[in-house]
Amino acid sequence: MKKFLAALVMSLAISASCFAAGAAKNFATEEKASDELIDALVGNTVTYEQVSKHFSAGLKKNLTAENFAQMKKQIKDQVGNVKEVNFVTFVKQYNPQSGYNNVEELLYIGTVNKTKFARFVVAFALENNSPKVASFQVVPLEVNQQAPAKK
Repeated sequence: MKKFLAALVMSLAISASCFAAGAAKNFATEEKASDELIDALVGNTVTYEQVSKHFSAGLKKNLTAENFAQMKKQIKDQVGNVKEVNFVTFVKQYNPQSGYNNVEELLYIGTVNKTKFARFVVAFALENNSPKVASFQVVPLEVNQQAPAKK
């Protein structure tokens, strides 16, 4: 019985690592590029030149250094000073009719103050078998303060 349980645990561990391998293949590259992009958007330590190396050809064509600088200003005006950004989840986009479409998204939540947050979504698409930032989105979020429920 002990051998059976040991074999079962080993097979589950191996199968779990096999299922995660597909998602983890590009994750490290995508996470590094997302971190740099978010730092460039909310901080001053990463430049457009550094972050645009991770952009897809289409994004690089449409998002120039001047547009990027304007976007940073808009984020600061509309969202505020983002203090801390944390990774939340990794999503592979899937269409039931066509299947996986080679687009992966990383979601981050940034803290502005106690009731205000920012949601960052960075989407990657494969370009020459390498993940590139295809699009990104920054959305301000506010938490509604609710009165405690009456008993």
